[in-house]
Amino acid sequence: MRRVKTVGVWPVGLVGGVKVERPKVNSEGKVIGWLTVWGQKRPFAIDMAGFSVNLKRFLSRPEGKFAYEVEKGNQESEFLRHFVDSLSELEPKAEGCTKVCFLFVESSILNQFQYCCLEY
Repeated sequence: MRRVKTVGVWPVGLVGGVKVERPKVNSEGKVIGWLTVWGQKRPFAIDMAGFSVNLKRFLSRPEGKFAYEVEKGNQESEFLRHFVDSLSELEPKAEGCTKVCFLFVESSILNQFQYCCLEY
């Protein structure tokens, strides 16, 4: 995460009732869409655990914050629209979004897992 220049994105495992949700990355290494089950038409169809914003970018755009009034499931899109204008500005991490390094689990079962990177 410390090498993110704008907004970094990566796959998240065990989210949305599927094994993995992730950004769709083309052969040039640019994000071109989302491999997700729920809310595919969202501008940024990504789980909250699937991105980070560069600190300098975050601090330079004070309008970028969580909204109190937002349609269910659209908080990520509402937040990220303040930091990037298009999918091509996103930085695919985790070896071009081919590895899962983050699992979405409830804290009550978190201690059953150890941190790992899984190829799929």
